[in-house]
Amino acid sequence: MNEQAIKTSYQILSFLMQYPNQSVRDALPDVKDTMNELDNPSVQSSVKSFVDYLESISDEAWVEHYIEYFDFGKITNLYVTYLKLGEQRERGLELLKLKKFYESAGFDVTDKELPDYLPLMLEFCGHVSLETGKELLGMYHANIEEIRIKLTEAQSDYRHILDALLQVMGASGLVRESA
Repeated sequence: MNEQAIKTSYQILSFLMQYPNQSVRDALPDVKDTMNELDNPSVQSSVKSFVDYLESISDEAWVEHYIEYFDFGKITNLYVTYLKLGEQRERGLELLKLKKFYESAGFDVTDKELPDYLPLMLEFCGHVSLETGKELLGMYHANIEEIRIKLTEAQSDYRHILDALLQVMGASGLVRESA
């Protein structure tokens, strides 16, 4: 994948991981079209599987699924430092370090979301150099892989998004440890 395809993929994956809403549902045809233009069949297949899932369920079922795995799931939430650090003091230091990392790259972090929120991280990676994105995701690769494993074990369809993410990370030069 070229750099622009990687950045576009990060933005799409970030978009698909946000809290369920009508704008995401309305954009699904555009997501499919954009993914079809990318040159990575594995990423395309993973995203297509997730989009097909979303198109097959009601809004209520989608919200319930999201809440179950990301709002109440201690192991499968989208805050990548929570998995290892929980509510410990060290997590606060890690969050501060992340905020400074974003700021050093010229990315303005609001207080709306914690800096370790995976969709925010992917949005950042979609706007910075490939090297900066690799550095950030490389720091949390094991955490992202752990979330993917837990979603796979739980048979959550969000596993497809994490599969695609790890494939894109691999295409950017980060080594994928397992699948």
